[in-house]
Amino acid sequence: MWTKMAGLARAMRMALAGALLAAGCDGAAPVEDAATSTEAATDVATDTTAARDGERTIETCPTAVSSEAPAFFAQYFRCVDVTTNDTDVVIETQGLPPHRSNYYATNSPNYEPFDTSRGARYRANPNRLSAQDVVLSIPKSPVSRGLTITTEMVDGVVGTNANEYPMGVAGVAIDSVLLFNPMARPGDDIEAEQYTFDRYNAHPAPSGDYHYHTVSRGPLELLESIGLGTGAEPGSASLELFGLMCDGTVVLGCTELDGTAAPIGTLDAQGGHVHDLTERGGAVAFADRYHVHLCPSVEGGRRFTPEIQYYDRCTR
Repeated sequence: MWTKMAGLARAMRMALAGALLAAGCDGAAPVEDAATSTEAATDVATDTTAARDGERTIETCPTAVSSEAPAFFAQYFRCVDVTTNDTDVVIETQGLPPHRSNYYATNSPNYEPFDTSRGARYRANPNRLSAQDVVLSIPKSPVSRGLTITTEMVDGVVGTNANEYPMGVAGVAIDSVLLFNPMARPGDDIEAEQYTFDRYNAHPAPSGDYHYHTVSRGPLELLESIGLGTGAEPGSASLELFGLMCDGTVVLGCTELDGTAAPIGTLDAQGGHVHDLTERGGAVAFADRYHVHLCPSVEGGRRFTPEIQYYDRCTR
């Protein structure tokens, strides 16, 4: 269940400077030419190796995982609080990326200019990211809806199937960033919104919710930093795990959890299938778990997050 937590102390802890500008689903792109934009990048590689004072990184963000939580969460998740109850694993996240972005306030140590070197179509949206206080309760034993997910169901259009993930927050990445479904709000186009993504393939909604719709270096950099993978380029990393959807669906990349290549040609219409998720060494993280593979680098591979809930519960 997703909830918004109250309280002055928490609000002070979570506050992040930066006004939000109203827009559509994720905001319209600025109208000025990229070459003259105030966020035009001169050299986004400048000062990317040395951490700045106060910068949020994998090494500096707080992480707390209960000893009662399945080992998977302590193994892979960072920058979150994880607890459990009788039925769920509960993940609380601020949704703040532990990497740099032009969507941080310009006075933040995590700010960097928008990278316009990718082409003239790339324009930052007008929003600023801000700290959230989101609680995701993931079922310990998710129940299948009994769906066979077909291309007719996965159409990228809001409201055409009762089994769609909710708009807005629909999951959480292992680096604490929020996951959204792959659909834009009516009037917007997810294919156009990708041109507002920062260099981590993410952007904020008008409410400040910074999120991924697709593959990102962020979770792969985390895996590399904690010694569980090598390489952070989606499509070529030795292990590609991105996060969990709110119903318990696991989001992987071009690999299975043990690092072997995903069988892209055998997957359902949103890149999913069911089997034991086994780690290197043979430990089973999740038995008979539905999971999807985002692997746009391979012909026929899925590009965006899943659209249809395989499991029965995703309340907020």
